[in-house]
Amino acid sequence: MRLAILGGLLVALLAPWFVTSDSTLAIAIYGFMAASLAVSFNLIFGFTGQLSMFHAASFGVSAYVVTILVTTFGWNFWLAIPCALVVVVVLSLVVGTICFRFKLKEFYFAVVTMAFSEVLRLITLNWNSVTNGSLGITVVDKPSLWTPWGSVVFSSGFSWYYVTLALLVVIYIICHRVLHSWIGQCLAAIRLNDQLGETLGINVFKYKLVSFAIGSALAGLVGAFYGFYAGFVEPHYLSITLGLDIVAMVLLGGINSLIGPVIGALLLTALPHMIELSAELRIALYGAILIFVILVMPKGIMGLLSSRKNAA
Repeated sequence: MRLAILGGLLVALLAPWFVTSDSTLAIAIYGFMAASLAVSFNLIFGFTGQLSMFHAASFGVSAYVVTILVTTFGWNFWLAIPCALVVVVVLSLVVGTICFRFKLKEFYFAVVTMAFSEVLRLITLNWNSVTNGSLGITVVDKPSLWTPWGSVVFSSGFSWYYVTLALLVVIYIICHRVLHSWIGQCLAAIRLNDQLGETLGINVFKYKLVSFAIGSALAGLVGAFYGFYAGFVEPHYLSITLGLDIVAMVLLGGINSLIGPVIGALLLTALPHMIELSAELRIALYGAILIFVILVMPKGIMGLLSSRKNAA
């Protein structure tokens, strides 16, 4: 598996030098960002057993905070990111504390986190003096990064390709390190049986909250970059539809691995563009894939490959 991941990363690093189509690079960029969201979401969903619908809100809130700080107050992009992440972490701690104190699980946890997400979306939609309401905020500035060879401005698809690829790699490594630490062992026990975990001395509330905060913060990190690549932010970034898209990506790839959500996200990002689907048909496609995966291969693509490998 490690060789396959390294091989895929090598192909991804070399691909822009052979791809001449800007649209293909754009699909890859959106795919990397979607994969980053899916991997961070799976830390909460697949490895802790909590179906959170707050992930899109974390993504959208961070996008708005960074954009407002840069465009309205003139902050540096790189300094605005930590501020946005603090806001996202605080919100996730508030939402998580409420949900986990009342020991909400499964359907109830999903509904309550969805309600909080919708409240934040309505705030961004109606707070016209700050967020510009339904019109959103146009982002003209492009981030730049100082290097020993000079300042690099992220203005081309080529540069954004490597930025978003690096973002995906960083988020993947963070989640991998978390899951292979003592925190990950506690999360695994909670996912299997949180009541049994409590009897073994695991602070279930604490570790669920840690998982929720880390996953939300990583989603916020993606949101910070997304607005500046897309050139605008809008209330749709916090929508339930985006949350369902993330769920579909994770289920398609497989919830029992970190590479599974990456595969699912890349497939679901590329597929609509390959067959030129409208937004409405894309939602229908995601729904059909969800139904198919749940009925035919509930463990996703990685689960199916793993079972065939074991059978062989």
